[in-house]
Amino acid sequence: MMYYDEIVSTVKRIQNIESLMIPVQFNPDQVFDERKHLVDAVAKTYLRKATDDVQHLIPVEVVADGNCLYNSILLLMNNSMITTSELR
Repeated sequence: MMYYDEIVSTVKRIQNIESLMIPVQFNPDQVFDERKHLVDAVAKTYLRKATDDVQHLIPVEVVADGNCLYNSILLLMNNSMITTSELR
């Protein structure tokens, strides 16, 4: 019973946090821009070995600080007003 109460309490805290969250507009860049994107050479090597349906993609370098996914999203969003912490 103790775990149930703890779970209920945690769920309520999460629900309170969710009510403060607002949706993020995500309109990713559709074009590779050499002025702001660097090709990730290692990822490109792996991509060459992948199936044909991803050969048109261009892997882009992002900061490897443990926030790679969020850094990738921010790079595609092209919105300097949002941080990786906010996406998390």
